[in-house]
Amino acid sequence: MDCRQEKEELDFWEGQKRCGDDMDLKLARDLPDDTPDFILKMMSDFEDEAARFCFSGAEGRVLDAGCGNGNLLMRALKNRKRKEKAESSALQIIGMDFSGNMLGRAAHRAKSDDRAGFLQGSVTSLPFRDLSFDRVVSSGVLTCLPNSHAAARALQEFYRVLKPEGVLVVDFFSRISHYTLIRKHIFRESINPPEYVSPAEFQRALEDAGFAVLACRGFDFKPCQGYLFLSRWRPIIDPCYFQERLSRFLERKVLPGRPGLNLLGYRIYVKCIKNSP
Repeated sequence: MDCRQEKEELDFWEGQKRCGDDMDLKLARDLPDDTPDFILKMMSDFEDEAARFCFSGAEGRVLDAGCGNGNLLMRALKNRKRKEKAESSALQIIGMDFSGNMLGRAAHRAKSDDRAGFLQGSVTSLPFRDLSFDRVVSSGVLTCLPNSHAAARALQEFYRVLKPEGVLVVDFFSRISHYTLIRKHIFRESINPPEYVSPAEFQRALEDAGFAVLACRGFDFKPCQGYLFLSRWRPIIDPCYFQERLSRFLERKVLPGRPGLNLLGYRIYVKCIKNSP
C-alpha cells in the first residue's frame, strides 16, 4: 500500500454515512447492510473476546491507537463497569484515530462516560509526551499502514509513549496461515508486509522496537478465505455456516489449552511488555 492507497483508505472512512446503533458493528467491520444475523453475532463475539484480550488487567491511562468508531473501546468500558466495584484502580482510555468522521462517532457513543477521551492523530507521530501511558492498544492498524517503515515507526512511537514496563497489544494478519498461502500460490495475490507478516517476522519487529512478547491470541481458522455468506452460492455450499462454526469451536474449545496453536490463525493479537532501555 502506497501513500495514494493510504489517502484512499482515509477518504473511505471519512465518507462513511451509515449511522445508528445497529450500524456500529457493520461500519467497524465494513460489512454490508444485509449481513446475516449469525455472522453479526459471530463478529460481536469476536470483538468481545478481542477487547478482553486487549484490555484485561489494564490500569491507569490507556491509549486506543486507531480506535475507529470505538467498538473495542466501548466493549472494554462496558466490561470494566461490571467489575468496577471490585477494583480500586482507575481507568482512563484515550481513543485516537486518523479519521475525524470515525473519531466523532466514537466520541458520540462514549459521551456519557467520563472515563473516555478522544483526540485525532496518526500512529506514526503520536500527539503525546513520552511515558504518557500504562498501556497502548492498536487493533487493525499496523496492517493498514502504507509500508513496513511506517509500521516500524508506529512501534517506535508506541514504545516512546509507554511508561516503563508498560503493555502493548497489537495484531497482524499471518502470511503463513492456510488460506493466505492459498491466495498467494493459487490465486496469485500479493501477500506483502506490513499487511501480512509471519509470526516470526512480527515478533522480530516487536523485539527490534524494544518489546518482549507475553502472550498471543489467534482468531479466524476458517477452511476457506473470506466469508461464504457474501456469495450467492452460500445456501447451497454452506447453508449452516459450517466454516464459521468450526473456527469458533477451535477458538473457544481447542486453543485455550494449546497456546502454540494460536499462531496458526489468520489474525493474531500479541500482548507484549516494554523492556527497559
